[in-house]
Amino acid sequence: MSGELSGLQIFKYLPAAKKQECANCKKCGCPTCMAFSLKLAKNQIEIEKCPYAPEELRSIILDAVKVKQHEYTIGSKNIVKTGGETVLFRHDKTFVNKTVFAISLNSGDSDFDEKLRRVGNFQIERIGDVFKVDAVYLKDTGNFIQAAKKVDAEGFVLILESDDAESLEKLKEVNPVIITKDPEAFKENLIVISSDNPDNLERLSSQRIKDGYKKIILNPKMKNISETVEMLTYIRRMAIQEKFEPFTFPVMVKIPQSDNIAKTTAEAALLICRYANIIVFEDFDEAMLASLCTLRQNIYTNPQKPLQVESKVYEINEPDKNSPVVLTTNFALTYFAVANELESLPFGSYLVVTPSDGMSVLTAWSADKFTAEIVAKTVKKYNLEEKVNKKSIIIPGLLSHMKEELENALEGWEIVVGTIEACEIPEFIQSLGYGKNS
Repeated sequence: MSGELSGLQIFKYLPAAKKQECANCKKCGCPTCMAFSLKLAKNQIEIEKCPYAPEELRSIILDAVKVKQHEYTIGSKNIVKTGGETVLFRHDKTFVNKTVFAISLNSGDSDFDEKLRRVGNFQIERIGDVFKVDAVYLKDTGNFIQAAKKVDAEGFVLILESDDAESLEKLKEVNPVIITKDPEAFKENLIVISSDNPDNLERLSSQRIKDGYKKIILNPKMKNISETVEMLTYIRRMAIQEKFEPFTFPVMVKIPQSDNIAKTTAEAALLICRYANIIVFEDFDEAMLASLCTLRQNIYTNPQKPLQVESKVYEINEPDKNSPVVLTTNFALTYFAVANELESLPFGSYLVVTPSDGMSVLTAWSADKFTAEIVAKTVKKYNLEEKVNKKSIIIPGLLSHMKEELENALEGWEIVVGTIEACEIPEFIQSLGYGKNS
């Protein structure tokens, strides 16, 4: 029921709830109407199994199982998913599949290989996630099949624009998105419908559904960013709230080439927040994509689930027995802030990360998720005393009040109160004498 109807809500419509003579008849194969309703809520049985289910319930069930937005898998090597969204606002639940970033290339360009190499070299890491360009939007301007195979070999998802049905047929094995004037031969593939008119886009989508097309992506071509966002919002509302079938498909938007990268970045940021499932860039700028990847990560992170890293002892810059030991929680932002500073040191270090349910230092302490017992257990679990000559642990400055408690729990260990700000860690550690004999 996609979580929209509970077993108790369904039960209210059944004979047992209404105390009818046919209550708990067992004709559905379940011992009671309640058992049937619970199974129906979990999609473990069909409504048709109950001969006494009222039409009102059947109608509600039919509406509940309607797709809000179709989800598609694209690509053959590096697979990406698009669509599958179920809410308008991420605080209601969460957004599911991150916006796909695609770079537009012309297959016939003389410097095609160099452009593809540059796109392929783009990579950044943030809070444990590695970001790259997801897809290449390839326009047929010559050497199309050869260029497409090069793109696929690099691991990119392909969005193919061509009116050469024969070439597209040969490339179907890479599971691309297809844009062509005559898509009749590609009903089983993911095809794009484009229009600069909302009514016409709805008409084209309805016709494609009627004609038996299995997978559709909508491409509204509006005059400016304001109209585009307005159209994307309308499409998403109709899909999520009304389950209006012609608009229950992922949406792709192309951002035209511009000399103003700041303007392009701002428009793309708006599209990420306002419902573009795929964004195609005519411009390729590393700084722009780095900032957009950061925004996208924030938007597509579950707001109800803290970002956290694995609790363990991290070895940074190949530490040895003379390396310092630093302590923090497994809140991802805290971990990477500390780890990045430790990486800047000219010597190695050990970073002890406690299991704190993804909470920051003070939050974890106040919630009893960062206690002396937890720290002691973590240190002993990974045999840290065997890794260093000097049994000394640097704790966050915000936890100075735990010094004595930690010394009691970690017998034989010296507890050193460190800095409050992560940026001060390298200078503080060096002031303790570490690295002088390295």
